[in-house]
Amino acid sequence: MPKTIFGTTEKSNFILNMNKSTVRKWVAGILCACVIVPLLGGIFITAVPGTSALLGAFLYATGFSCILFYIVLLLRKDIRIGDYPCAYLIFGLAALAFASYYRVVLNSEEYPDAVNTALLGENGRYEGLLALLAYFGIFLLASAVMSRRSVKIIFDILVGAGIVQGVVAVMQHIPWGFPSDFRKLPALILLKDVHLSSGLSDSPIFYGSFLTVVTGIAAAGAMYEKNIIRARVYGISAVFFFMTGLFTSSVIPLIGIGSVFVILTVIEFTAGKSGTAFEEGALKSSRKRLAAMLIGIAAVLGLVLAFQGIWLRDKAIAYTDCFYRLYITGGPSPVNYDSLWKIGAERSFMMIKDHPILGTGPDLMAKYQMSDELIIDSIDRSYNEYLYIAATRGIPSLAVYVALLGASLVRLFRDVREFASDREKWFRPAFLAAVTAYSVQAFFSASAVTVAPFFWLLLGMSWSKFTDDKPYTSRKKENQ
Repeated sequence: MPKTIFGTTEKSNFILNMNKSTVRKWVAGILCACVIVPLLGGIFITAVPGTSALLGAFLYATGFSCILFYIVLLLRKDIRIGDYPCAYLIFGLAALAFASYYRVVLNSEEYPDAVNTALLGENGRYEGLLALLAYFGIFLLASAVMSRRSVKIIFDILVGAGIVQGVVAVMQHIPWGFPSDFRKLPALILLKDVHLSSGLSDSPIFYGSFLTVVTGIAAAGAMYEKNIIRARVYGISAVFFFMTGLFTSSVIPLIGIGSVFVILTVIEFTAGKSGTAFEEGALKSSRKRLAAMLIGIAAVLGLVLAFQGIWLRDKAIAYTDCFYRLYITGGPSPVNYDSLWKIGAERSFMMIKDHPILGTGPDLMAKYQMSDELIIDSIDRSYNEYLYIAATRGIPSLAVYVALLGASLVRLFRDVREFASDREKWFRPAFLAAVTAYSVQAFFSASAVTVAPFFWLLLGMSWSKFTDDKPYTSRKKENQ
C-alpha cells in the first residue's frame, strides 16, 4: 500500500513514493537553488535601491525549503539520523540558538527592541535566529544525499556565481558610477580616493570570504578535472577571483585564497608521487596546472602593484559598513589606532564575561554596545567568527560549532586518502580546500547571509555518504 502523510493521499503519495532517482534530482535542485536564489536576490537588491530588507527573505526561502525536504527524507526513511552523527551537532547548535533567543525574550525589558533583532537580525545584516536555522537546514539536506554528478553541477553553479560577482566587482572598481557603497571610505583618511569591490556580498570583507569558498572549488577543479573545458574555465576563474580580491583593499581574500593554494599544494605533493596525468590539453599534469595558476596569480599581483598599488583598509571598511552604511553602531574615534581585530576581541570578551552561557543573543552585538561609554568605536561584528559566536550565542555554542568543524575537517582529511586512490573524486580536495580556508579566514572575518549559506552547503556536502553514482539506496538497505 502506498505511503501517505497523516492518512492523506495524492500529493503526499507523490512525495513519499518518488523513486530514488527522482529524490536525488529534487535534492540536487533544492541545493542548486541555495546558490541561485541568493545570487538573483543579490542582483535585484543591488539594482533596486531600498530593497535590502529582502536580503533575509531569499535565505529563508531556500533554507526552510531544505528543512522541509529533509523531513520528507526522514519520513520516507531514505535517511536515518543515527547514520549521520553531524546531525546531532546541528540539532545542538539549533537548540542553543533557540535558548539564546529565548534568553533575550525573557529579558526583553533590558533591550525593548532586541527580541525582533534576535529573531530577524540587525538591520542590514539579517543574521538572527531564522537565518541560523536556515544555515542548519542547508547543511542537513546537503549532508543527507548527494551523487558525484550532483556535486559537479553545484560546483559549476558556485563557480558561475563567483564569475557573476567578479564581473560586478570589476565594474564597482572602475570609476564610472556603478552602484557601490564603498566608493569612498569616510571612516578613516585614505591616501587617495578608492573604488572598492564588494560584489553582491554587501562588504569588501564579506566578498573576500565568498572568494575564499569559490576559489577552493575552482582551483581544485582546475587541477584535477579531466574535462578540459571545465578545467580551463575553473583555472581562469581562480586567477580572476584573486584579481578581484585585490580590488577590495581587505586582507581577507589574501588570507583565504592564499590558504586555498597552500592546502592544494600540500595535497598535491602528499596524495601521490607524480600527481594526476591527463591526455588532453597543453598542461598534462595536475602539477603543471597548479604552476600555471600560481604564475597567473603572480602576474596579476605584479600588474596590480604596478598600476594601482594595494592598501589594506579593513578597519575603515568595517566602520564604513556598519556605521556609515547601515547606521547601526557608534562612530569611529579618529585617535584610536588599535586594529579592527583588537577592538573586536576586546568587545567580544566583555560580552562573553557578562553572558558566558547563552551570549547576548543572536546578532545583538551592536545593541549591547549602545551605551555612553561604549558608543565610540563600536562595531556590530567581532571580525573573528569564533569570538562572535561565543559573544552572541555563548561558549557552549562555540564548543559545539568547533566540534562540528573539527569532525568535518577530520573526515575531509581522511577522505583525501580516497582521492589518492581515485583521482576522479577531486571533490574531496575541493571540499577540504574550501572549508579549511574559510575556517582560517574566519579568524579575521565575519559570517554574513550573503556568504555563509555557501559555506554551510559545502560543509554539509562534505558529510554526504552518497558521493558516487551507484544507484541510490537507503541506509537501512545498505546495512542489511
